[in-house]
Amino acid sequence: RSIPFSLFSERTSEAELELAAMVPSCAAAVPYTLLGALLTGGGGGSYAPSWPACGGRAFLRDYARRGTNAMLWLGLLAVTWVLLRRIAALLHLWALGSRLPGPPALLADPGLAAVCRAGGDITGYLSKLHGSFGPIVRLWLGPSELLVSVKDASLIKEMLTKAEDKLPLTGRTYNLACGRLGLFISSFEKVKSTRESLNVFLNEKLNVVASESSFKIIEAVLHRTDSTKDMDSLDCRSFSQHMAFNIIGAALFGDVLFDWSDAAAYEELLMVVAKDGCFWASYAVPPFWKPGYRRYRTLCAKLKILTESIIRKSVNQNGALRHNNLSSCKISEGLVKDPVRCTSLLDGMISGRGFGGAVQGPLSSEEEICGNIVGLMLHGISTSANLLCNILMRLVLYPKLKDQLYADIVAVHTESSELVMDDVLKMQFVLATVCESARLLPAGPLLQRCSMQHDLTLKSSITMPAGAILVVPLHLVQRDASVWGNDACQFNPSRFLQKGIDLGGFSLPPSFYFHV
Repeated sequence: RSIPFSLFSERTSEAELELAAMVPSCAAAVPYTLLGALLTGGGGGSYAPSWPACGGRAFLRDYARRGTNAMLWLGLLAVTWVLLRRIAALLHLWALGSRLPGPPALLADPGLAAVCRAGGDITGYLSKLHGSFGPIVRLWLGPSELLVSVKDASLIKEMLTKAEDKLPLTGRTYNLACGRLGLFISSFEKVKSTRESLNVFLNEKLNVVASESSFKIIEAVLHRTDSTKDMDSLDCRSFSQHMAFNIIGAALFGDVLFDWSDAAAYEELLMVVAKDGCFWASYAVPPFWKPGYRRYRTLCAKLKILTESIIRKSVNQNGALRHNNLSSCKISEGLVKDPVRCTSLLDGMISGRGFGGAVQGPLSSEEEICGNIVGLMLHGISTSANLLCNILMRLVLYPKLKDQLYADIVAVHTESSELVMDDVLKMQFVLATVCESARLLPAGPLLQRCSMQHDLTLKSSITMPAGAILVVPLHLVQRDASVWGNDACQFNPSRFLQKGIDLGGFSLPPSFYFHV
């Protein structure tokens, strides 16, 4: 049906008037902020029924889109900023690294890669490079990995003093194998006093060894090696490992270690965890999908359980001794005063005395104590076993050495029936043999440090970029002919006697001092 034009015009005018009347009301109803939308839409106010019809929901959708875009832009800017900083650091590394002497390489040194693939001697390769390029050599391990080897003795102490950080891989390895700990992976300045106190306490603890404890250690080692008696020869490395485990374990836990039924399993588990820790820590993302990694984590958890078990046993046995005065356990007039009754290192950590009472601070958590104990065991067993193994090998290679050592011991010890520390320090040839063995076979081939935040500028005007891996090839340093003589590569304990070194104080003259 047709509608009269006049009626249509009248209704249109009325609609326009209603729309015009709604404009201010919609303008008042539709919020301009998210807070306003929440207050008006969800609070049941006077505008709550009207603002959705006026486009309020569209406003919220538009607000959500704008907010999402803003967050994406912020994320993009943050990622761009991080990438720019990485690129700037990489360019800085390339610029400073290219100034250091070393073989030319674009991405990675091909010679080092060939040595690693063939399982060759990295120290020998570094020796050739030092012969060609001087006391400081740089090697590119990759586009973003720079290794700097320092051989000059005058620069080593300065470099180690300024490069106070451990490698990130070292920190991940200890966190993975030991758990939470603050003794080995923190920066040097943060734990300097603790390490110095630990050094003093362990030196005192390991030097004070009564005949009773020594025989207990020997009996424990012989008991472990009974299974190898049917072999033609005893494995020198295994024997040294057992000896080191019992020596370090007795210093940390006391005599409770000798009666612990899980001691053998604990030693084997320590060696397995130490062997595979660096491999699994090399992953940037923990490989939870690999069965081998899950098995390794299970072994680490078992190691923690066993460590907590021996800690409880040590605390229960020595609990009453923790309140005694440590001064009664120290050396008095050179005599050993029953060190078996002395509190163990663990007792000092738990009782709050720190290491031998030298550190005063807040108590460590049980988890951190457990991690530090595992770290001490791993460090102590590794270094002590290497030294003992090298000494035993020298006894085999040099038959006359055994007679010389025996004569040196008998000449001093036959005058008294008790063990006197001054008499031990008089055994100059014995101490010289230990020092010479440690010189020819250090605890590790490379001493590694890095500076993560700042460039290192040495007195020789050489600048090492931040993030570079700084290494000291100990084999080369401790066999330097300019320091040790033309026979530096030969085993000669008499060199320490000829140089007039105070072996009793274990101090070296400035020309022999290396800050390790």
